[in-house]
Amino acid sequence: MIIGIVLVIVGLALAFWGHGIWSSVMSLIGALLGSAVGFLFGAAFGVGAALILALVGAIIGSILFTKLVKVALAFLVGLLAGAGVYGLLGGQARFTSGQIDTPLIAALLVLIVVFGIAYYFIDDIIGIVTAAIGGLLLALGLYLLGVDTLTAALAGLGVFVLGAAMQTSTIRRRKRARAAASATPPPPP
Repeated sequence: MIIGIVLVIVGLALAFWGHGIWSSVMSLIGALLGSAVGFLFGAAFGVGAALILALVGAIIGSILFTKLVKVALAFLVGLLAGAGVYGLLGGQARFTSGQIDTPLIAALLVLIVVFGIAYYFIDDIIGIVTAAIGGLLLALGLYLLGVDTLTAALAGLGVFVLGAAMQTSTIRRRKRARAAASATPPPPP
């Protein structure tokens, strides 16, 4: 219940004000991903080691995602695209030694390509990306709160569209203001 409420709030904040708060959110996402990776590596050594490595991973992930915000956001976009492709190709997360998992290879290739494209255009697509992530989080939060799947998906899609339009117009307005300010010649001495 609490996780659903938090996801709804974070989703709405990202969808409508993502370009302004994305540095803080990326730090949080880095901490979550870092702790998950640390926990998975430490799980082989026992619960105590897993918790310690999860804490270390959270700190390292938070620092990396804060310092490398554009790279982290582009990676997150690539990761979402790769996960989508993996799901669409029927990936089952069952790996047999000596066999190549075709959906995983395709997902990794999509991750790399989408990461490169997203990093190149990150300043132009920041509003759309954060609105998409916000819409997904909102839909997941509503689903966890017991809302019907179709209703949650439509709410997430609606918030994504409205948030992307609002953020894109704000970013364009700021770019025009910066361009106008830089185009104005300095006053004479």
